[in-house]
Amino acid sequence: MKRKSCSKSLLSKKWGYAASVALIPYALLKTVWATGVPLLVSEKGIEELHASMRTVADPVSGLLYSYGIDITAILAIIASLLALALVRPWGRMIPQGLPLVGGRKVPCWLPLIPAWLGGLLFTTISMVTFYKIIMGSIRFSDFTDFEPWVLIPVYGGFFTWGITISLAALAYQIRVSRIAPPSGCSPRKKKGACKNVQNDNE
Repeated sequence: MKRKSCSKSLLSKKWGYAASVALIPYALLKTVWATGVPLLVSEKGIEELHASMRTVADPVSGLLYSYGIDITAILAIIASLLALALVRPWGRMIPQGLPLVGGRKVPCWLPLIPAWLGGLLFTTISMVTFYKIIMGSIRFSDFTDFEPWVLIPVYGGFFTWGITISLAALAYQIRVSRIAPPSGCSPRKKKGACKNVQNDNE
């Protein structure tokens, strides 16, 4: 009974939904900073951040920042959409309303590659950062312009997304492997299987 319950929890789509919201606080914080609001950072820190974006950032990031848009906030939203693609029907089949590509099947492996790589990267970055804080190689006294609480939406969000997107990818891979071959859905030989995978994601 416990094994069945564990398997059901592992295959749950809740991991994808959890990953889809894990980076929202980070995206909001970076957007707030881009608009000049000193939240969890001093006004001096905001000024230095904006000066850095004007002089060091690439032209696209610098231009977006001048309009209050942080490129990393956009990437966080993309990461949230990737998580939803692992649990929503449009992650398996492109909506019919989209021109040119509408109605086409999404290869089973396509969302898995960025999900696995992203999960590994974000989990590693956050764990290394936490380790350095515990060992004292990163000290809050070296970053006086930032509040310690900034770690929660930033590295806390990174760690949560890394774990949940990895579990979501694992659940997605198991669900798909039960119906479709490892190479993905074949439109000729496995048309019925592809349809079943789509229904499984609904």
